[in-house]
Amino acid sequence: MRITRALATAVAFAAVALGVASPAGAEQVMQGVYTYTQGDTVVEWTIYPSCVPTVGDLREELRLPVACRLHVASSSAAVLGGDARPTGGRWMYSTTLKDGFPCPDGSMAPIMESYEFDDVAMTGTRSVMVNDVCGGEVAAHISTYPFTLAFKEPLPIPVQQYPLYCEPGGLKRCF
Repeated sequence: MRITRALATAVAFAAVALGVASPAGAEQVMQGVYTYTQGDTVVEWTIYPSCVPTVGDLREELRLPVACRLHVASSSAAVLGGDARPTGGRWMYSTTLKDGFPCPDGSMAPIMESYEFDDVAMTGTRSVMVNDVCGGEVAAHISTYPFTLAFKEPLPIPVQQYPLYCEPGGLKRCF
């Protein structure tokens, strides 16, 4: 009787443990609509993740942010969107804007913008880089601006974070 009761308890605990188990190495990746605040500039960022399971030790797939990209869409041209990749514990992307810097003569010169942010602290830095432009009237320089992110709401449509299926066992083939 005691053995039966102990066995039933063990089976119940195992069932609960399996029911709440997540994929090996799964970590939550940013997704949703966020408020980007940089001084007086307030913009919405819509972030969609897309990830690929990594092979790991060939027995089971690992779901790690290192194999993810965050597709950032901005609601304003004042702050550009792009595809962020994890770099040194932060997410980072760069974009080039052909006509981003106004010259004194009224013409426009190209700039490069770089965004780097921490998905835990919800802070980041935007860097705007300008080369020698405007016929040499403007020297090359980098301007940096700190910003914060705040979660506003979930995505308007559900997103499958890991859209690929990888075959179990052996060398993995994903499709």
